[in-house]
Amino acid sequence: MLQHLKHFYGYMKMMNNPKSILLTGLVLLLSVTVIFGQTIKRALFLGNSYTAYNNLPQLTAEIAQSAGDTLEFDSNTPGGTTFANHVVNATTLNKIQQGNWDYVMLQEQSQIPSFPLAQVEADCFPYAEELVGIILENNPCATPMFYMTWGREVGDAQNCPNWPPVCTYEGMDDLLYERYMMLGEMNNAEVSPIGAAWRYIRENYPDIALYASDGSHPSAAGSYLAAVCHYTCIFRKDPLFATFNYTIDDAQEEIIRQAVYDVVYNNLSNWYIGNYDPLAAVDVEETGPLTITFTNLSENADETTLFINGQTIDFIQTYTHTFANEGDYYITLLATSCGLSDIIEFNVSVTSTGILTQAKPQIRIMPNPASNTVRINVDLQDIGVYDISGKYIGTLLFNNRSADISQLTPGIYQLVSDEIKLSLVVEPR
Repeated sequence: MLQHLKHFYGYMKMMNNPKSILLTGLVLLLSVTVIFGQTIKRALFLGNSYTAYNNLPQLTAEIAQSAGDTLEFDSNTPGGTTFANHVVNATTLNKIQQGNWDYVMLQEQSQIPSFPLAQVEADCFPYAEELVGIILENNPCATPMFYMTWGREVGDAQNCPNWPPVCTYEGMDDLLYERYMMLGEMNNAEVSPIGAAWRYIRENYPDIALYASDGSHPSAAGSYLAAVCHYTCIFRKDPLFATFNYTIDDAQEEIIRQAVYDVVYNNLSNWYIGNYDPLAAVDVEETGPLTITFTNLSENADETTLFINGQTIDFIQTYTHTFANEGDYYITLLATSCGLSDIIEFNVSVTSTGILTQAKPQIRIMPNPASNTVRINVDLQDIGVYDISGKYIGTLLFNNRSADISQLTPGIYQLVSDEIKLSLVVEPR
C-alpha cells in the first residue's frame, strides 16, 4: 500500500474499526470511519414464490426488529416470475419508481441461472442488467442485491434429461452459485448468498429440513435461513444478535444464525457487500520546497474534500498546496457517496528541500483472531504460513488483499515473507 510517501494509498477502510499506522521518518495517522447511517432501511423485494414463501420480506423485518433495527419493505413476487417478466411488469416498475429504496432484492426464477451458459446469457443476464439500470435511474443511491437461491433437493428432474449438470443438488447448486456471483460482479451489485449458507447447513446439519415437501421451495427453516441472511446483508450486522423466535426449534435457529455468521457475516466482501462503498485514497508528492501535490485516488465517491489547517478544498483530481513554513501539518481527506463516508487523517512533514523520506507502513492483518477470511492492508500476493513450532504449513494466497484461511485448523500461526512477520490466531468455526 504505502512504499513511500509518493505512493500513499488510503486503503485501510475496515468497517467500524478505526486503524492507524506510524511511519519511520514521517508520522502518519490514518483513521477510517465508515458511516452506514441509520438503522432504518428500505428494501423492495422483486422475485417469485421463493421470496413469497412464508412471507420472507416480513420475516426479514421481524428478525431486524429483534436486533434493534427497522426494515421497511414492499414486494412484487408473482409465482414463476423471471427477470424478463419483471422488466415489463407494471407493478414492478411502479414500485421501483416510488424511489427512496436503500436496497432492491432481485431473485430470478429458480431454474434459469442453472441452465447452459449461452441460455443464461440470453434469458437472464440482459434482463438483470436492465433491471439494475431501471433501479439506479430511479434510485441513484439504491444497492441492487441479488438473492442467490439453492439447488433443488434431488436436482432438477425436469431439465436433467437435456442438461445433466443439474441432475443432482450439488450440480445445480454449483451453477446457481456461479451465475449469481457473475450477476453481482457484472452489475456492481451485492449478493445475498442464501444458497451458500443453505449448502453449509445441508452438508453440516442434514437433519435440518430446509425444503418444503416439493423439494424446491423453502420450509420454515429454509425461509428463516433466507431471512437471517437477508438481514445480515442489508444491515451488515452480526446475525447472532437477532433474537426473533420463529416457528422452528430454538436449537435449529441458533445453528442457522451461526451458519450465516460464518458463511456470510464473516466474509461480507466475498459477496461484494461494501465493495462499492466510497473509499478515500490519495497520492502525496512533495513537488517543490514547502509544496505538496495531492492526487485523488478515491473510489466510488461522489464528493471528496481535503481539509488542510482549517482550509476546505473540493478535491477532484489534483491539488497543489504551498505551505508557509516547514513542519508537520494535519490533513484530512473525506470521500462521500449516498450517505456513506470514508475518512483518512494523516500528518505530512513539509521541508524546504523538496526531498522525501522513504517510509514503510506498519502491516496489519484483519480480523485477528479470524476463522474464515482475513484481509491485509498492503498489496501482497502470498505469505508463508508456519505453525507455532516453526513448521512450514503452506502458502497463504491473497486476492485483492483478501485470503481464505478456512483450511487452517484452529491455532496460532506465524505469517512470514520478506516484508513481514505476523501472528495469526485461527478461531474454531
